[in-house]
Amino acid sequence: MNKPKSNQLKTIPIPLELINTSNNITFNTNTTSESLKKQILEQATKFHSKGNIIEAEKCYLQLINSGFNDPRAFSNYGILLKNQGKLEQAESYYRKAIELKPDFAEAYSNLGIVLQDLGKLKTAEIYYHKAIELKPDFANANSNLGTLMIELGNLEEAELYTRKAIKLDPNLASAYSDMGIILKELGKLKEAEIAYRKAIELKPDFAQAHSNLGIVLTELGKLKEAKIAYDKAIEIKPNFAEALMNRSKYFFTNKEFELALKDADSCDTSISRVSALETLYKLGKVDEIFKRIEAISETYNDDIRLAAFSSFIAEKENRDTSHNFCRNPISFLYFSNLKYHHKNYDDLTTKIINELAEIKTIWEPSKNSTYNGFHSPSYINLFLNSSEYISHLKSIILSEIDSYYLKFEKESCSYIQKWPSKKELKAWHVILKKQGYQSAHIHPSGWLSGVVYLKVVPPLDKNEGAIEFSLNGENYFNINSPQSTYQPKLGDIVLFPSSLHHRTIPFSTNTDRIVIAFDLMPN
Repeated sequence: MNKPKSNQLKTIPIPLELINTSNNITFNTNTTSESLKKQILEQATKFHSKGNIIEAEKCYLQLINSGFNDPRAFSNYGILLKNQGKLEQAESYYRKAIELKPDFAEAYSNLGIVLQDLGKLKTAEIYYHKAIELKPDFANANSNLGTLMIELGNLEEAELYTRKAIKLDPNLASAYSDMGIILKELGKLKEAEIAYRKAIELKPDFAQAHSNLGIVLTELGKLKEAKIAYDKAIEIKPNFAEALMNRSKYFFTNKEFELALKDADSCDTSISRVSALETLYKLGKVDEIFKRIEAISETYNDDIRLAAFSSFIAEKENRDTSHNFCRNPISFLYFSNLKYHHKNYDDLTTKIINELAEIKTIWEPSKNSTYNGFHSPSYINLFLNSSEYISHLKSIILSEIDSYYLKFEKESCSYIQKWPSKKELKAWHVILKKQGYQSAHIHPSGWLSGVVYLKVVPPLDKNEGAIEFSLNGENYFNINSPQSTYQPKLGDIVLFPSSLHHRTIPFSTNTDRIVIAFDLMPN
């Protein structure tokens, strides 16, 4: 259900903790005096700040291994490790720094960054709050908490902390960039543009802000200005995959397919690989498409985006590709109903809806397929620590997934043969209003996808509110591609491969259409 993020958040590491002593230091590494150790720490900091990481690391380890308990040594070494991508190790050194100095606000904030990168978002929030508690005027910690709130989908708090960070430090470019993200998510595109331009004014080489500005300008219809913004981001950071893909989309939209292909080929991501194939399709280079799929199919056989396109092109050309995830996904549809599990299934749906009323939703969330409706935030998994009736629904779905597998277990495609060994589910809910719909999409992070219908709408002889399955994607279409339309009934459970495009047909009845959707996650 979720589309890939087009904006990247930026947390702010706190600068190295410096010690002011002489500028020119020489030392005997066999000496263990405390004064000399402080000199070594200063030397390590100088090496670190000048980018001499090897020598800095030697100094930090010499100090730490000698029993030197200055928290700055542990904190600075944590910064070095974090920048090398050694997050778990960085976490341990930040924790040691805090153990030695419980009021070390900078270490709390940096630990929050590492925890956020590790996906421990709620724990990261605790440490950011602690940093601010210790140092209320700590602009960077407020900014970092703002970025975390963006990631959690809590835009109100994100805006609160980001504005506070800007008030505390009006020159904090990354905070203005984050404000741009927030305002864009809130649909305030012109204000987002102003925020991004302020970030760039403060930091002209801020590649991410240039790329994000391009996204906003695109949505404002200022396509030529957007192209200039992408160009600038790439000039600053030539291998900037996100900006290259944004520019590739610009070229694709303007039918400059050769240029779009060049930018897509400059990246190496799952999105760029499929984008290149879509562009080759527009160029009519079918043989090149099949060659490329053959070259990457073994390595990326579980790539859902690649699977979706491979199914489309194979059917379109009546020629199998070497990608064997799920060649004919429409043949893997499965239908059941809650009535087979619960006598008063209509009462069960009502109770589930009542429980859903207590869960936060977002109106038409950005980068999502939901229109004229509410969607629960991406960070909430309905089946994690769920309430009584939602938990009961989860058990029903797990039973149906077992039945699904038994039905198709003899199929030779990797979709079935590499079936996830763990039954991990990610669930969300969608409430569509009158004229609401979901545009055609796939679930790139899933394996098997499904939907349970808790409230349906009358079809009115027009398939209103129905779910439509198709091989056609946003950037590739064939009028003769097979499709299947299903008109759901109350309590229906529908299961299908995550690589199968599906959409909801809009409805004109003044009522709600309520579903819980879910993915069985890959191993």
